[in-house]
Amino acid sequence: MSTPAPPPSSSHRGPGRSSPGAPPGTSPLARAAIALYPPSWRDRYADEVRALLDDSGAGPVAVASLAWRALPAWIGPPPQRRDRPARMRSHLSTALMAWSMLVGLGLVFAQLTQFQGYRPAGHPEVGWSYAVFDVALAVSALTAGLGGLPLWLLMLRQAHRDMRPRAIAYLLTPILAPAAWLACVTVTVRLVGGPDGVSLGWFAAVTVAGFACAALAAAGPGLAMRGLQPRGPALLLAARAAGLAAAVMVVAAAAIAVALTGLCLWAETFPGHHHLAVPALFLTLTVAAAAVTAVSAARGARAAHAEG
Repeated sequence: MSTPAPPPSSSHRGPGRSSPGAPPGTSPLARAAIALYPPSWRDRYADEVRALLDDSGAGPVAVASLAWRALPAWIGPPPQRRDRPARMRSHLSTALMAWSMLVGLGLVFAQLTQFQGYRPAGHPEVGWSYAVFDVALAVSALTAGLGGLPLWLLMLRQAHRDMRPRAIAYLLTPILAPAAWLACVTVTVRLVGGPDGVSLGWFAAVTVAGFACAALAAAGPGLAMRGLQPRGPALLLAARAAGLAAAVMVVAAAAIAVALTGLCLWAETFPGHHHLAVPALFLTLTVAAAAVTAVSAARGARAAHAEG
């Protein structure tokens, strides 16, 4: 699937010329639609699309059409086909974001199923799926962390050397965002928690906040890569590690699907046994995140193989 091109325009500004901020005339909906696209697409087309939307009045139909075509842009190849380091950075940023969402879904799955003790009698495959998920999640996280650490340290040194505080802040988000979320969870549990923990509403709020923090933590290194444009062995290692971590995480996603299906079929006390809409939605989100993670990481790993 190819990256969707913007509508034709009489003036083309070329790659890498997008301004950091949107022009004052661009509507908030148009800016939100453009923000849905991956960084490589925005670098190439953002200015041109903003100008077209401003000229046409940025109607709801045009903005909705633009937003709808954001998903293929994440899955399709980036515009900079010949620049392998740029391809690796782009795919690595996308894979990191999708992988973070997939890990978040996995943690929610574990909290609502495995940690609650749902193990239908006579069906050991659910327990096996839990074990496969636990091992795959740990291996994937360890692979991603060890493989990405040299690149993170390289960019941190470069940002410090070039005195770029914004890049340093971006690089620190994987540490600061989870720490802030854990602090908020601790305060929330102490303030509103009871003998059985927090209510369902508070659990949902904490979960949504967790996904937001995960997105922020994943977006930070991607933004840093966009500005610092690292190259070399550290980038190659990170891209290859991302491919391996994604492959293992897909195994974890498959284990989630098997366990959740088994619980819906055989565990009568499991809420999803009687209300299939929520497990179906959860599985849809898991499959989508796993697909984007696998495709992006595989393309980054291929670019790394060709570069190496």
